[in-house]
Amino acid sequence: MEAVNGKDIVCCFNTVNQIWEEIELMADRLTTLLRRRIADSDLHVDENDEADYEVFDDDHSNVFIGMIKTVAVKSSRKKRKPDLFFGFQVSLAGKLISIPGNEEPILYMIKSSEKFDFSKGWIEFPLCEQDGDDINFSVENNIVLQWDGCLAFGVKMLSLKSDYDLINLCVDPLISLHVGKSVAEVFGENPDDSIVRFPPQEKLIVTN
Repeated sequence: MEAVNGKDIVCCFNTVNQIWEEIELMADRLTTLLRRRIADSDLHVDENDEADYEVFDDDHSNVFIGMIKTVAVKSSRKKRKPDLFFGFQVSLAGKLISIPGNEEPILYMIKSSEKFDFSKGWIEFPLCEQDGDDINFSVENNIVLQWDGCLAFGVKMLSLKSDYDLINLCVDPLISLHVGKSVAEVFGENPDDSIVRFPPQEKLIVTN
C-alpha cells in the first residue's frame, strides 16, 4: 500500500458511507411511492420484505454494491398468498452494472411472479447459458428485459433527484407495463435519456 495516500483512503470510505445513506433514504421513499401506486391500481399490498444486499464476487471489504427491496402483492383479495412482487434493485458496481458501454449506477425496476432477492431472480450481466440450454430471456425495444414471468427496466440512478423523478421514471412505467401497456406506449418513441438502453440480447449472454 506504499503508493496509496492515507487521506484518499479515508475520503473513499467516507464517500461510500455517505452514498449509502442517500441510497437508503431514496429506497425508503421509492418503496412508499410504489406501495401507494400499487394500492391505487386495485392491487392489494401484502407486505414489504427486508432489504437484501450484495457484495463483490471477490469480496475483500464487505462493502455493499447492491440492494433489493420488494413489495408483495395479491392480485385479488381472494388470494391467500401474494402472487405478484414489485420492487427494485440498486446496482452500483461489478456484474450488477456490466452492460456493454455502461459505467454508472443503475436502478432496476422489477415485476415478478415470484419473490426475488440476491439468491434468486436478481439482475446481473452477462447471463450465463450452459451448452445446449436456451435462456428464456428477451429485450424489447432495447429497454425492457423479460424472462420467466419477470420484467424489468433500468434507470440511471444519478438522474433520480426528487419524488417527481421516482414517480415518472420508476413507479408509473412499472405499473403501466404491468397493466398491459406496450413498451412504446410507456416510454414513447424517444425515451428519456435517464432510461437505460440495452444492446441486443446475444450481447448480454455468454455460453459455458
